[in-house]
Amino acid sequence: MREFGESYAQGERVSLLREVRTGSQIHEIGTRARVLADHGPVVALHLDGASAEVVTCPTDYIARTTDRVARAPVPRAA
Repeated sequence: MREFGESYAQGERVSLLREVRTGSQIHEIGTRARVLADHGPVVALHLDGASAEVVTCPTDYIARTTDRVARAPVPRAA
């Protein structure tokens, strides 16, 4: 989804909000990707994972992702 009309930057991390079908493959909701190009209503993505490929999809099919903060291990009581 476009957030406040902002475009996606090249290299930005996003995730799929809907399934994207390409030929015989279906890329699931939550698949992570990097933006290759933002063409207004359509965005070109490089999908992550074993079935990585370049796809185009509508901008309302993706959302920005935030990097998770690593948590420190909790010390065990003696």
